[in-house]
Amino acid sequence: MKRITIVLLFVLLGVIGCSHKEENKITTKGFTKRAEKEDIELKKWIKALEEKPYKINIQKLKNPFVSPEILKLVTARKEKIPLELVGILEKNGERIALLQDNTKKGYIVKTGNRIGNIAILEIGLDYVLIEEEEINIYGEKEKNKRILYLKKE
Repeated sequence: MKRITIVLLFVLLGVIGCSHKEENKITTKGFTKRAEKEDIELKKWIKALEEKPYKINIQKLKNPFVSPEILKLVTARKEKIPLELVGILEKNGERIALLQDNTKKGYIVKTGNRIGNIAILEIGLDYVLIEEEEINIYGEKEKNKRILYLKKE
């Protein structure tokens, strides 16, 4: 009787152990299947990061808070004259600058002269200090100072 109960006990433990192992195999199979799934959201983020950033050209946007009269002034404003300092002369203690625009048109100026919306403030030994008047998007006049250096060849 003792032998039969021991044998039955081993058989039961073997059956329970085998069935338990089968359940582990099923769960591990399920786990590997879940690991094989693709992360679609991650791929979308990676693709979005690889794209070029979206840029807005502010100059092409219409400002709803600017009146139409000011908008006309801003859009019809004169283009900047791209000036280049060609030479500086000194005569009787007074300096005279030779300026040239991109169309090769020359200007001979002294301190205090104006070329369009550009005023000549100072003429140094190798530079000219100019001040440009511009109208900003709010319709206010702005004055920007810029230095033109003499190019050495």
